[in-house]
Amino acid sequence: MSSAQAQLRQTAEGAVRTRRKPRRGKLFSRTVIYLIFLFHLVLTGYPFVWMVLSSFKSNKEYFANPWGLPLEWNFENFANAWNEGISGYLFNSLYITVFSVIGLLIVSTMIGFYLAVRSFKGSKLLLGSFLLGMMIPVHSTLIPLFAIANETGTYDTFWALFFPYIGFNLPIAVFLAYGFFAEVPKELEEAALVDGCNLYQSFFKIYFPLAKPILATVTILSFFNIMNDFIFPLIMVSQDSLKTLPLGLMMFKGNFSADYSLISAALVMTTTPVIVMYMFLQKYVQKGVVAGSVKG
Repeated sequence: MSSAQAQLRQTAEGAVRTRRKPRRGKLFSRTVIYLIFLFHLVLTGYPFVWMVLSSFKSNKEYFANPWGLPLEWNFENFANAWNEGISGYLFNSLYITVFSVIGLLIVSTMIGFYLAVRSFKGSKLLLGSFLLGMMIPVHSTLIPLFAIANETGTYDTFWALFFPYIGFNLPIAVFLAYGFFAEVPKELEEAALVDGCNLYQSFFKIYFPLAKPILATVTILSFFNIMNDFIFPLIMVSQDSLKTLPLGLMMFKGNFSADYSLISAALVMTTTPVIVMYMFLQKYVQKGVVAGSVKG
């Protein structure tokens, strides 16, 4: 073998070693990331799996073998939980949540659209006031809201929940909507005006359909907040027929005993609508967060 061939061979072997090092480093980093994701999956997913398994056990087996599989799969817990009143509480929560989210989407997108497309003197200050609303603690408003509900006659009605839910979820919704509409090209509105559309027509026919990622993101975030809220229904309603799921679940627990297998079955039924909705809308969430971020 000549010296030129030997040198060429050494050069090729060195290039192979250079390629192997980054590949090994990349493989190691990916393995670490996957292990972290796996640990996070187990940490967050096991409580849900444990809740599902507990829903098929009897209350005696729940305490005797809390971490194992059910010896006998008891499907009656779901029927008993449904007959005990979980159906009414579920309907109340869905009713309040759906109409609150619809109102929130309409109001927040209209405000975000106007502040982004038709900016005026003081529009930035108004947007900042919405952002400051995210810093207001919910618990600091309970007494004033309770007094207002009493004065207006809305106490112990669903109206006492609709407006607070819309108001407290409005800041983040306006922030996301403003960020999205601010990135839409101005030429789109100009073309709509040329075609004879007024402000409301251009919003509902052009801008609103484009905002699907933002609508999905706001829907999921607000749906979780409203569906799981406990403090507002506890303060604003007293009739059993108006109680929501978090309050209704408290009815399954007595003063001296509780049927935890029945509670687990009720929890499975209450979390199912949220999980199903997230499965359908999850592809829009990342798009909505990115599209709704305001560039400095």
